[in-house]
Amino acid sequence: MSDNDLIEASPCKLRNGNWGCKTQQPVQVGDTVRIVTRANKQWRAEITQIVWTDDQTCICETASENSKSPRASSDQPAAPSKPQQQGRQQARPVAVVDDTPAPPRTDAIPTDELDAMADAAAQQDDEYDDLMSAMQAFERDPQ
Repeated sequence: MSDNDLIEASPCKLRNGNWGCKTQQPVQVGDTVRIVTRANKQWRAEITQIVWTDDQTCICETASENSKSPRASSDQPAAPSKPQQQGRQQARPVAVVDDTPAPPRTDAIPTDELDAMADAAAQQDDEYDDLMSAMQAFERDPQ
């Protein structure tokens, strides 16, 4: 599957501390997505868990394709004396194997999705108010 056929996603930090992605299309566990950062850094990742979804947006936990090959070799124990460590790896493979660097953060970027949505709605309301004020002024003084 080429990169153009993949669903585009943006990286996001999940509440459990792992990295995942947010898509604007429905996805399923096992799907491969193309994650694109604001700096246009891109990589493929496999959906390992759907954290939240509605009809359009999905927030998912992912495993990057770069970390798949080491993960495959770590599924087989290197030494039989570490069964507890292997069990921990199987319970949370993304946290152990995920070596993808975090996307850059700045203070200007909203840290919460709801804050970003509220800011966008407030900006639209301000623009609408300016338009309505101009229309009322025009109706009062139709020179």
